[in-house]
Amino acid sequence: MVWCSCPENTLWAVDLRPSRLAGVPSSSLTAVVRHAVEADATEIARICSTAYRNAYRDLLPPEYIERSVSAFYNEPRVAREIEPVLPDWFGYQVVEEDGRVLGAAGGGMAGPDAGEVSLIYLESAERGRGLGTLLLDRVTDQIRAAGGTEMWVSVFLGDRNGIGFYRSRGFEPVSTVRAAMSRVDDHISSLRMRRPIA
Repeated sequence: MVWCSCPENTLWAVDLRPSRLAGVPSSSLTAVVRHAVEADATEIARICSTAYRNAYRDLLPPEYIERSVSAFYNEPRVAREIEPVLPDWFGYQVVEEDGRVLGAAGGGMAGPDAGEVSLIYLESAERGRGLGTLLLDRVTDQIRAAGGTEMWVSVFLGDRNGIGFYRSRGFEPVSTVRAAMSRVDDHISSLRMRRPIA
C-alpha cells in the first residue's frame, strides 16, 4: 500500500498488491495485475506504442500517431512514470501471465471525487480474453480507494472498439473535446465518457 495525505486532510491508500482475475466465465485465465516495476518499462513502452499504432492507423493521421507515441510511450518517460505521483497518477499497472507482461494501464484522480483512466493497452493477440477488463477493474479500485465516486475516460471519435469496450462497462458519452496532442489543423476529437462508481 502507498498512503497519501490529500489537501482535504483525508488519508487514502493505493493498493500495489497483485490481483488475480476471478469469476470470468469460461476462462482459464491465470493472469495477475500488479503495479509495474522499473524492469517493465521496456515492455510497457513497446506494448503501448504498438497497440496505439495498430488501434488508430485507420482512424488518425500518421503524423498525429507518431507525435503521440513519441510524447507518451517513449521508454524514458514510461520509466519515470512507473511510480505513483499521488493523487494525479497511480503509476503504471501491468497484467502478467506466466512471467510475461501482456498489457498496461494507468490512471489517477482528476479532482476530489473524479478519477481518470489514462490508458489501457494490450498485446493485440491477447485482446478478447478479459485482460482489459482486469486492468480497468484495477484502476477502478484505485480510484475508489482514493475517494472517487465517478470515473472518466477519453476515447477518439470513431474508435468503435474503444467506445464499445467502455460502454459495455457502464460508461456513457458526455461531451466531445479536442483530443490531447491535437493541433488546430488536425481536427481530432475525443469523446468524454463517464461512469459512476460506488
